[in-house]
Amino acid sequence: MKIIKSLLCIALSLMLIFSSALYFVAYASTANYRYLERGVLTDGTNTAYYFIDKDRKELYLTGDGITNARTPDYPDAASGPFAGRTDVTKIIIEEDVARVGDYVFANMTAVDTLEVQSNLLSSESDMSGKAMIGCTKLRHIQGESAFLSTDVLLEVVKGAINAFSGNWVQLALNGFNVVRDGLSGNTLPDEQVDVIVNDYIATGEEVFLGEYATIQESYEQRISCPCYHENAYHHSYNATVSKSATCTQWGTHYYHCPNCGDAYSLEDIEPFGHSYESIIFVQPKCVEEGVMKNHCTRCGNNTYSAINPTGHLHGHWTVADMAAPGRRGTLRQVCDECDTQIKTKYFTVPNSTKFTYTTGLNVNANTAGNIKNNLAAEGYLIYIARNNSELADSDRIGTGTVINTIRPEAGFTTEISTAVLYGDVNGDGVVNRADKELITDDGLLGVNSIADGSVYEKAADMNGDGAIDAFDLFYCDGVATGERDFDQSREITN
Repeated sequence: MKIIKSLLCIALSLMLIFSSALYFVAYASTANYRYLERGVLTDGTNTAYYFIDKDRKELYLTGDGITNARTPDYPDAASGPFAGRTDVTKIIIEEDVARVGDYVFANMTAVDTLEVQSNLLSSESDMSGKAMIGCTKLRHIQGESAFLSTDVLLEVVKGAINAFSGNWVQLALNGFNVVRDGLSGNTLPDEQVDVIVNDYIATGEEVFLGEYATIQESYEQRISCPCYHENAYHHSYNATVSKSATCTQWGTHYYHCPNCGDAYSLEDIEPFGHSYESIIFVQPKCVEEGVMKNHCTRCGNNTYSAINPTGHLHGHWTVADMAAPGRRGTLRQVCDECDTQIKTKYFTVPNSTKFTYTTGLNVNANTAGNIKNNLAAEGYLIYIARNNSELADSDRIGTGTVINTIRPEAGFTTEISTAVLYGDVNGDGVVNRADKELITDDGLLGVNSIADGSVYEKAADMNGDGAIDAFDLFYCDGVATGERDFDQSREITN
């Protein structure tokens, strides 16, 4: 029962350490967490990486996840990269480290714990006996089954605490503890059991732990097991899944040896990780962030992330103040998405500007919007005005309406054209009774209400004979009543 309680306590400790590690990894990029010092140990060919958790006083030595790390050798204890540091109490050598050279951790006088997650201490070429010289407070070592090769471990420990003679028994009497997994005599796997060397260490073909009576009982149990021979267990476990993994939780295998009945469960099936599909939850705007929703198709978990503003990607030019010969005008570029003003520039009406007339208007579809669509060309701005006021797209274009063609990027007007709708004598964009009355007053009754030479006189001269008379009234009446069509395409030259 005591052993079971000890195992439960150790297992709970491992779970807390593991969950802490996950918490740290998950939030490593968050600004307000522990301060880490990072660095590289390299001889130009082999590279190892380290980081120091200043809050926990822990130093991690690791690789890059692709190739195993190998540190260089240093010439003496004073030259070690961490020599003299007292802000680290624990060193963790991760599983992808293949070699720790001379004096790498020398003279780190505050270090009391070494945790080795790889098989470094199984070979003299992997872990230098000089690696931890001067670490005089080292009292605890944690690691895996490679510690059965105790010669290398012994040299490392002796070098660390400056004990140049002695053996494990003497070190144990000095309070030196070894924590390791998978020791001979344990029927549980390496990952499940930690045994702490506190009271007794014996040397020989096996490493025995605990009081002598317990050692004897454990030995008799081992040799009676059909799977135990050559000072080690040789189980043949069959594995079945007893708990499936999820996106974030580990799954469990149940291991059973059919030869001796030994069995255990191990949480060793890695989580799948989330499988996210991303959709735009809130569309970004010119100057406002959007939101991306990431939905896990396996477990339904949702996360949200920001989408950068699009910026003012597109803009159209508008006339703020129309230019005229001898007077410059003002253009504004406005964002198509949010109507924010992007640019302001001036433009002119140069001497090279063409002054023309626009005819051929469709009396039933002569709106400003239609004219813009017909005249629009890449890089040009069409500005349509009557009496110096810009027309809306739905407004009708009539006689006297001015159509300006502007090149905003060049900053000048290329053409100014005055519209002529034959029969529209008053310029309201329709041909009706009001236009007939103006023609009557002018031509038949002798009242000169249409100015000579004006664009309205050109609109009233529907047959193009140079005179406003009964023929023009006849045509105007036909268009106004809808009784006859009229060809509006006749051009007017200056």
